[in-house]
Amino acid sequence: MDARAYLTRCMPTRKQVDDFVNPVPGLAPEHSNNGWTFDPELGWVLKDSVRFDGLDGSRTFYHYEPTGARRRLQFPDSPCRIHTYGDSFTHCDQVSDGETWQEYLAAHLGEPIENYGVGGYSVYQAFLRMRRVETARPADYVILNVWCDDSFRNLDSWRTIRFGRRAACGFPLPHLRVDPDAGLCEEVPDPTPTVDDVYKLLDPDWVCDTFAEDPILRCILAGQSREVSAEDIPVAFGVPHAVMMGDHQAYEAARAVARAALYSTRRVIEMAEELVLGRGRKLMVVLSHSHGILWQALEGRPYWDRALVDYLAAKPYPVLDLRDAHLADFRCFNLSAEAYLKRFLIGHYSPAGNFFTAMALKSALVDWLHPRAPAYA
Repeated sequence: MDARAYLTRCMPTRKQVDDFVNPVPGLAPEHSNNGWTFDPELGWVLKDSVRFDGLDGSRTFYHYEPTGARRRLQFPDSPCRIHTYGDSFTHCDQVSDGETWQEYLAAHLGEPIENYGVGGYSVYQAFLRMRRVETARPADYVILNVWCDDSFRNLDSWRTIRFGRRAACGFPLPHLRVDPDAGLCEEVPDPTPTVDDVYKLLDPDWVCDTFAEDPILRCILAGQSREVSAEDIPVAFGVPHAVMMGDHQAYEAARAVARAALYSTRRVIEMAEELVLGRGRKLMVVLSHSHGILWQALEGRPYWDRALVDYLAAKPYPVLDLRDAHLADFRCFNLSAEAYLKRFLIGHYSPAGNFFTAMALKSALVDWLHPRAPAYA
């Protein structure tokens, strides 16, 4: 498949763009693009919605504060000193407002925790939202949650290119272009910064002119066919053509993207350090993972992101890998890895999975906060 054919398949319908950029006033929450809505700087943010994705087929209810944070049910009128940022595993997709790990932790600690997670975000988008919020109303304590796919999302200029299918958040976004060997990291704004620009996604000529040379697209196309020349394989992320060519080019393309993705997250973490630590505040990084990555860990497989884990091990601030918590818990059971994970995951974490996350983070937060949380004062 050539670039034009692939990109044409990625194009949204007019209704999908309408729902994303200009929801009909008064539209019922269950018919509002599942809450994803256009933002000119961040790509998208979330608005009140009802989804049909909860435990046992239940509805889930999502509401947001005037600040953009997910609704606080615990201590809603109290000052908040803890902000959390990340993707859907921070936002807590597939559970209602009171079932997030932030709300469970807040109830236990005796003080509020604000949730600025947004489904579909990259680490870079989470940082951009962090910068927006922390500039306007800074918190003393900031948690950045990095989910496994978020590193790859840093490199996406248009999310649907990598997914290859439509999604509620399948729109262009701010992203990074990196070269690990050269130590380069370029911040690239959203290629559709206005509503009119988003509608250009309906124009196949504009789409091809804008995205045909996208490195992620070129890697995808390179992996689909072995009958390509060196000129058709991107010099992506500093990997030479010689490495990308041959019978294993799909593997090498994936390896190149993974290496670049992990490098991009390192650079975003450095941005977060400058923003938070540079202003005299406290930072914590949490690594969370998909069902597949957790299953591999429980089966004793090597960590795909070992380079990032080793990089974070030297940091002077708290870093928590939820694989460690799950591994410790798993040893208490006589279960298969698959049966164990069903206790916590329904795609995202179920209410039980979010409670598990809250308890996995509890001790680190108790030691981190000064003065101590009311429950431990």
